[in-house]
Amino acid sequence: MQLEETDAERYILELLKEKGTLKTSDIEEETRKKGVECPDETVRFLTKMKLKGLIKGKMSIEERTWVWWV
Repeated sequence: MQLEETDAERYILELLKEKGTLKTSDIEEETRKKGVECPDETVRFLTKMKLKGLIKGKMSIEERTWVWWV
């Protein structure tokens, strides 16, 4: 089930508050487990949230992916 933008933002915020810093793939796995999808490609949606100032994120050299946190 694809979430509306505000519902997806709320879900991502709750997930990051609960689990702490997560990689993009971790967030994708959690959404799959829950049976929901972001309104856009996950990394693009997370980047939009970052630009809005809702979450923080950076490219991790060690992980070779983006990591996200609140």
